[in-house]
Parts: sequence; C-alpha cells; structure tokens
Amino acid sequence: MRYFRLLTPLLRVASLLGLLFPLASLALLVSVVVTSLPSFPQSPPDVGRGLFALNLGLLGGACSCAVTTYRTRVRRPDGEPFPLGSWQSQLRAIVLLAALPSCALALALFIPPTPPAFFLVSLLDIAISLLGAVVLLAAFVWAPA
Repeated sequence: MRYFRLLTPLLRVASLLGLLFPLASLALLVSVVVTSLPSFPQSPPDVGRGLFALNLGLLGGACSCAVTTYRTRVRRPDGEPFPLGSWQSQLRAIVLLAALPSCALALALFIPPTPPAFFLVSLLDIAISLLGAVVLLAAFVWAPA
C-alpha cells in the first residue's frame, strides 16, 4: 500500500488494471474449464474465450511490468512521491507492451467467427497472442532489477 500512494496517477490506474485483468482472465478460464467438463452438455470447443482470457492476462502483465519497472527504476530514498514529469515514458511503456494483446482482443471481438474465416482468424489471433506473450516475457526478463 505504501508504494501505491507514491505512484503517479497513471501508474495507479495501471497497477489496478494489472490486478483486475488477470482476475477477469481467471474467471473466463474457469468458465472455459467448466463448460469443457464431460458432465456439462457438449458444445463445440470455444477457442475464442480461451484466447480472450489469455489476452486479458497479457494486458494485466503489461500493466504490472510497466509499474514494476518504473517503481524499481525511480526509487525515491526519501519516500516522496515519484515525479510526475515522466508520464509520457510511463504511457509509452504501457502502450508498447499492451499493443499486441490489445490487437488480439480487438480481433477476437470485432471480427465475427464465420465458418470460412474462422480458421484464419483463430490462427492469426493465436499468433498475435503468442507474439505478445514473448514480448511481455522479454520485458520481464530485461527489466532493471
């Protein structure tokens, strides 16, 4: 809680989204698992909700990565709030990390899964999601300690 008060308003919002997106992802994944149980009436597998949950988790990871990186990079020894003048770099980091998962979410939401295009849309969505996961993993690995 102490670190939350020291964050800039943009990073406070990013910190909250970094908690809420994975929770929403978990809720979607639970619904996917429950509907795939043998005791549930059989329906065709829903790849879209699983990818949607994955991308929500990636968005939460992008927000958390930006907050953690900024907090470790700009640690104030006197306990004062972080400077507000660098909000552009904070926003740039969040947007760059969240670009691929956001595109995959938009693709899953706005392109209807019609039978001829369903395979290509799903394949493109999976590729974008995996690329977003690799970018986020690289951001976590190369973030300053």
